[in-house]
Amino acid sequence: MDEEAESPAEQAIAATLSESIGFRRIDIVLDQPQQVYYSGQQISGHVHLDVSEPVNVLGIRLKYKGEAQVYFTDRSAGIRRKFSAFESYLHVETYLAGDGKEKSTITGGVYPFSLTLPENLPCSFEGRYGRVRYSIRALLDVTTIYRFSTNIIPFTVAPILDLNRDPLAALPINIQQSKVYMGQTEPISVSMSLPVHSYVPGQTIPIKIALTNPSTVAIKKIRVVFKKVVTYHATEKSRKHKEIVVEIEQPVNKESETYDVLFDVPAVPPTGMIHCTIIDVVYTLKVEACVDVSEWYYRLFQKNLKLRTNIVVGTVPLENYETPQKMEDVTEAFPARPPCTTTTEERGNNASPLKNIEKEEITKSNLSPVPLYEKSQIYRSSKPDRDDPTGDEGDSDGEVKPYSPMYRVYNFKSSRKKGK
Repeated sequence: MDEEAESPAEQAIAATLSESIGFRRIDIVLDQPQQVYYSGQQISGHVHLDVSEPVNVLGIRLKYKGEAQVYFTDRSAGIRRKFSAFESYLHVETYLAGDGKEKSTITGGVYPFSLTLPENLPCSFEGRYGRVRYSIRALLDVTTIYRFSTNIIPFTVAPILDLNRDPLAALPINIQQSKVYMGQTEPISVSMSLPVHSYVPGQTIPIKIALTNPSTVAIKKIRVVFKKVVTYHATEKSRKHKEIVVEIEQPVNKESETYDVLFDVPAVPPTGMIHCTIIDVVYTLKVEACVDVSEWYYRLFQKNLKLRTNIVVGTVPLENYETPQKMEDVTEAFPARPPCTTTTEERGNNASPLKNIEKEEITKSNLSPVPLYEKSQIYRSSKPDRDDPTGDEGDSDGEVKPYSPMYRVYNFKSSRKKGK
């Protein structure tokens, strides 16, 4: 029976029906074990039907789905309103056996299938107030009302964002900020510099921080925060949610004015969420010189000195900056060569123009990380007290449970995780 049939009565009907027609089991297995695909690539696998004898049914049906949803609430003037948005990218139903109209005799066995995914699909994404999800399932349609179904199989549509096509990606970052605190005559200065603007998951972001403090104000630590800023767009309103991906506290040594802070970019979606108009992603880096003030009334005036900049996260690393370690040919993991595209997208929020890579270049790169892909996660909110409960209103069909998309992670000699 369909997996939504959970009442005792429906379960009893399913048991009686399966016994009467000799149904035992239906499963679906994808050929690509990591279940990661690119737009335009072929997704293939097999449906396994186990019956004690040939069955007279409408057919074996495959159902592919890909959609984005945004859902959040807003409180204004004591009234809580719900906002949502929806986009559909993939909705295909096809029969492997039978036609869904007239009953035919179907035997048990293995039924192969394949489908070429559409071009320009947005990548899989999971966030607090929205997601982009793709799934496939197989159903044995006994009648127009009763059917047996496999579990919903989620799969990842991988993003492609070539940093070499962004003219600003290879430029360095140099920012400086000074501030004269109350009761002081000399300013405190903080600067940060990075070799390039853009990085890929698995790559180390090296930050050089210089702190000059000729005043008597005590700086107790330097706080570095790498944030993922997701904007969810509904029909009438947008909502921003900030996740703390990496947070580092660097103690301040009075004998030193320079500090090196390093961290690796984890498995996160790329900047921009190309081809999705209701979810946008940017990354920010903040360096904060934390003033050591105990009295609350001093804190009103002695606020921390902060530097901020945007960081672009892509999926293909800069060629002339740092070379990933060569492990295995990526074509071994993806034998089907994805077609070539030249789609161009520009994103706002101070992000540079970014272009989609010609996917054929993926197979020529001969670069692969260890592991090839890693699961993503939703990170803790920077302001959890302002978050609303998401509830279940985002899962309109209840078909796909919360899922962790897989994103490509490279391995560099400079990576902090040496064991990977």
